[in-house]
Amino acid sequence: MSDLLGLGASGVRAYQTALDIVGENIANANVPGYARRTAVVTENPSAGGGFPLIRQTTAGSGVNVSGVARAYDAFLTSDARTASGDYARAQTRQYWLSEIQSFLNTDSQGLSGRLTSFYNAAQDISTDPTSLSARDAFLSAAGEVAAQFRSLAQSFDATRTGIKQDVDQTVDRINDLTSALSTLNGTIRRTAGGTSASASLEDERDRLLNELASLTKIDVTTRGDGTVDVRLDNSNGPMLLDQMGAKLLGATEANGKIRLTLDPFGSSGTIPVPGSGVLAGLSDAYTQNSTSMAAIDTLAQQFVTSVNAAHRQGVDLNGVAGGDLFAASSLVATPSRTNTGQATLDLQVTDESLVFAGGYELWYDGGTSQWTLSRTDGSASITGSGTLDLDGIHLELGGAPKGGDWFQIEGVSGAAGMRVLVEDGANVAAAAPWAADISAANQGAGTVSVRSNPAAATIPAPVPTSFTVRMGAGSTYEIIDTADTGVPPTVLASGAYVPGAWIPVNGFDVQLSGTIAEGDSFVVAPTAAGMADNANMLRMVDTRLGNPGFEGRFAREVTRVATNLNDTKALASATLAVRDKALEARDAASAVNLDEEAADLIRFQQAYQASAKIIAAAREIFQTIIDIR
Repeated sequence: MSDLLGLGASGVRAYQTALDIVGENIANANVPGYARRTAVVTENPSAGGGFPLIRQTTAGSGVNVSGVARAYDAFLTSDARTASGDYARAQTRQYWLSEIQSFLNTDSQGLSGRLTSFYNAAQDISTDPTSLSARDAFLSAAGEVAAQFRSLAQSFDATRTGIKQDVDQTVDRINDLTSALSTLNGTIRRTAGGTSASASLEDERDRLLNELASLTKIDVTTRGDGTVDVRLDNSNGPMLLDQMGAKLLGATEANGKIRLTLDPFGSSGTIPVPGSGVLAGLSDAYTQNSTSMAAIDTLAQQFVTSVNAAHRQGVDLNGVAGGDLFAASSLVATPSRTNTGQATLDLQVTDESLVFAGGYELWYDGGTSQWTLSRTDGSASITGSGTLDLDGIHLELGGAPKGGDWFQIEGVSGAAGMRVLVEDGANVAAAAPWAADISAANQGAGTVSVRSNPAAATIPAPVPTSFTVRMGAGSTYEIIDTADTGVPPTVLASGAYVPGAWIPVNGFDVQLSGTIAEGDSFVVAPTAAGMADNANMLRMVDTRLGNPGFEGRFAREVTRVATNLNDTKALASATLAVRDKALEARDAASAVNLDEEAADLIRFQQAYQASAKIIAAAREIFQTIIDIR
């Protein structure tokens, strides 16, 4: 009788536990990361064997739930982590490359369009060299080119800052996850295995590992007690988490790339970013941003160098030699993030040769209502209000500053520092510095051309201001001072005439071509003020040409970014499909299937009811026996 009661009681207890586990599965069916539990129902060992004090039995001793099994497939789980990391990398890189492409456009408002407008304006001057309106339009177009270069530099800098902030936030989250995993390791060690409590802890462990894998590539080793060791990248990578605890991860920048450090406050060196996860996508985008910014800086420097070299070879409407049209460096005032006032600041460089290379600091004293501008090394400073002048820097100060407001003033170069130096259209050096004229008395049909050549120095001092190139006997030429009235005049230089060859003089070369008769002469003199000469402007237009030209070089960089973005979009689509399949395979092995749970619910419910009937039958039999007595 007691055997029958024991059998029924064990069944009721076992199947009640099984029903509880089924109910838990159903309740958590839609909880991400929940792994299906299964009650491990085992037979109780039978008693007996004929030994003293042990009653021989012919029936079993009932059933028992020996533990809770958690559905888990290590291979499928690891594969899902890897696939999720690959997709996270592609998705993150796609987002930031889209940001970069958004300001790298080739329309009329972009850099390519501004460059085209600049060269079109230069062509307009060459058509009408004395037109002040054409010259003003040219300077306006030059200003738009400089402004667009600066705008691109600012956009790249803002993107760099945004990526770096995301990197820092991602690294902080990685450190939070490894710290949580370290704590979880300790809790798992103290929890008995094969229980619902240990299964819940392992679910949380896997959720944390899945999130960690989406942030950076990891290699996980699961120990027999359920605790984990985590390495960066692969099984040979640096240890990120072991049984002693988590290692602190840090991020830094080096040569336009993101690098990682373990124990940033220790003596460890940098390590490369692992090849998957959000952190890898951010690293890819940071590298692309740095590469494109360097390409734009190089383009700006080449453009400034070429245009300035051409501009310096000409003279303006006043007959004055041209200087640099653009500067590739300037000063920028950056406000402190702690500023609370609304100060306005207009900065002008009046003499670049005096600017201190180390930079400046500007701060406002609310007590005296005075501004102080000083060199960063403290070697010179000036205090005042309204305007300040120091080292070729002129500041116009206004607005509503508050005490403690502070600005850092430092030099920037490349695209960020590009600006126009010429302010008056009359100062555009459109004309060649030398003009050549053919004598009306010439008997031949020769032509003459002249070009600037600062290296030419054929004539000894004193150098005349105007030269006459005259053909002598026997296909020779002579160079004399146009103002020399001597008979015969002094020959300053001479040589054999070679049609089409360039003859070096002083600061220029002369080219004679065609049929030239003995005695024919050509006069070369400085270009007079107001002369409608376009030779130097044509030279400036020629700086547009190249293989490719400046517009083509910019378009090539835009194409590189666009190609990288398109490849990344395709990769993101492919890795998304792989990730979805990997998650589907993992969930098929470990997720809750409601159909199966419904079947188990009915099966265990029936077993529970049957066990209860065994107890009822034992009670009736027991009551019958009592009644007999």
